[in-house]
Amino acid sequence: MHVIGTAGHVDHGKSALVERITGIDPDRFAEEKERGLTIDLGFAWLELPSGAEVGLIDVPGHERFIKNMLAGAGGITVCLFVVAANEGWMPQSSEHLAIVDILGIDSGVVVLTKSDLVDEAGLAAVRDVVASRVAGTCVESYPVVACSSVTGEGISLLLDTLDRVVASTPPAVDAGRPRLWVDRVFTIAGAGTVVTGTLAGGSLAAGDTVEIAPEGRVARIRSIQSHKKEVASIGPGNRTALNLAGLERQGAERGDAIVRPGWFRTTRLIDVELRATPIEQSAPRTGITEKGAHLLYVGSAEVPVRVKLIGTDAIEPGASGFAQLVLQDPLPVQRGDRFVLRDAGRVLTLGGGRVLDPLPGPARRKDESRAALLAALSVADGPEALALLVEAAGTIDRAEALFRAGLDAPPAGVAGSGGSLFSGAEAARRDLEARELAESRGTGGAELVAKIEAGGFSPPLTKELGSDPALVRSLAAAGELVRIGDFYLTAKTAAAARAKVRDHIAAHGPVTVAEIRDLLGTTRKYAVPLSEWLDATGATLRTGDLRSLGPTP
Repeated sequence: MHVIGTAGHVDHGKSALVERITGIDPDRFAEEKERGLTIDLGFAWLELPSGAEVGLIDVPGHERFIKNMLAGAGGITVCLFVVAANEGWMPQSSEHLAIVDILGIDSGVVVLTKSDLVDEAGLAAVRDVVASRVAGTCVESYPVVACSSVTGEGISLLLDTLDRVVASTPPAVDAGRPRLWVDRVFTIAGAGTVVTGTLAGGSLAAGDTVEIAPEGRVARIRSIQSHKKEVASIGPGNRTALNLAGLERQGAERGDAIVRPGWFRTTRLIDVELRATPIEQSAPRTGITEKGAHLLYVGSAEVPVRVKLIGTDAIEPGASGFAQLVLQDPLPVQRGDRFVLRDAGRVLTLGGGRVLDPLPGPARRKDESRAALLAALSVADGPEALALLVEAAGTIDRAEALFRAGLDAPPAGVAGSGGSLFSGAEAARRDLEARELAESRGTGGAELVAKIEAGGFSPPLTKELGSDPALVRSLAAAGELVRIGDFYLTAKTAAAARAKVRDHIAAHGPVTVAEIRDLLGTTRKYAVPLSEWLDATGATLRTGDLRSLGPTP
């Protein structure tokens, strides 16, 4: 499935075109119908000549409602770029072009609307102007179709062309990590809260438990609709409405994201590849600097950000560089997400780019090593990105590294132990240390492991072991012991605890710390750090006082 979105200047006939090809008026509000001006996002769908069904988002063209336009643009994969034949290129044509180009929407059709209001010479002149304006952007490759929503001339050609474009556009990827950026929230009497958006990254089904990020509220999907038809499950690339049980209307808003619990991490720092748009708009091009106030748009969210350029003082129009964006509010973004950056004080889109690292540490402008890492990440695939992140850190938390690289599991050959991954040099150092200590520990190591093993889920605390700390560390480095709070478990006992708790949750549902305590036959002194370890390693997911199944077996 694909979602098509409109773009273009105000009053160039976007909504009329949508209504003509779908039979659905996308203007939802009385004010829009009275003024003949689209204010917010409109939604429709149509069946193409091939039988393929697609969703459609109509966006406002007026500069005052660019925030609403961006809330819809983030979810589209095919664009109808609209220019009125009788007016030609206008100011918001330029800004919408800059946004479409920044988001990398490579598939679409340039539609010259209101063709009935010009003669052939006028139409040819508009074609020439549009061609010169879109040159060098992703829209340059779009086929051009002239049509009239009033007379119907050219509409069949447009639908056939759109059908071919959609068929040649790669389908949405199902990576097993669903995320729906919310663009509308409303209530239905007797049914509860409904959120809508474009689903990406994975599938959802009725009955699934979901999290509303970044707030962390949890709800259950009562039912799913797409194009006003109820379905049992839905895949990526679809306009989707989720009826959520256990959530008040104020429990979600535009800019939130619906995700599976534990599969996304919210962040206030992101390292990005940033490009300053070369497209002339209503204000002079200035490139991107750290000065001024900036707004970040990703998915359907808008958040103020502070720009920290890395390795440069400015990014000139048309050029690219690297930066760290400091978000005022946390967002559930991931590696590869595309975003738009605007000047908060002027009607101007500065540029945008894509997220390279969603969970970096703080950066400095003259951080040459960070700039080199980002340059490498910008051309790396997932496994290569993981290798780069591990190498840069030496030792890194396994779950964190996988999320930052956009992977669910490490590829073969990545060294690790417990909840950590190691670089080649760190793995070699640990191996050497373990072998040297193993030679010196004799039977002491076996006796220590046996002592801890005998304690089951209530072993002696570290301070009660009475052993050489270096010996304890070497056993942990070798993977024989697992540190949990103020005590160690043997690897065998830790795995048993993990399996026992996960099996119980799978059979009986979420558990409390007290239930974990009773299940393992231990005390609260041990159950609390055990529960926290299960959370940290992804075996469980904490929501309030309850723990459900986490993403990591």
